[in-house]
Amino acid sequence: MSRSTLPLFPSDDGWPYPDVLGVELAADDEPDLDVLELRADPHAYDALTLREREALFRHFGLRGQRALSMKHLAPALGCSRSEARDLVTSAIDKVRTRLLIT
Repeated sequence: MSRSTLPLFPSDDGWPYPDVLGVELAADDEPDLDVLELRADPHAYDALTLREREALFRHFGLRGQRALSMKHLAPALGCSRSEARDLVTSAIDKVRTRLLIT
């Protein structure tokens, strides 16, 4: 299966594609998200600034980070909630663009 045909969203057929990755589902039928993240384009985050990357990883709990709400993310980044939201939104837009291009 080529990269362009992998499902990117939960509503896509084949999500979360455990059969493609050889991922064993847990007893509660939830995929191991750490294993699924390994399947992501390793360069998907290249266009992000360090602040955007930190905001994205902390907000969604990527790469071993604990997922934080905007309420807790803003103080962790040392900025206002609106600035934190803008960083996360900008990061998501850049990653989405990168994944759609490749």
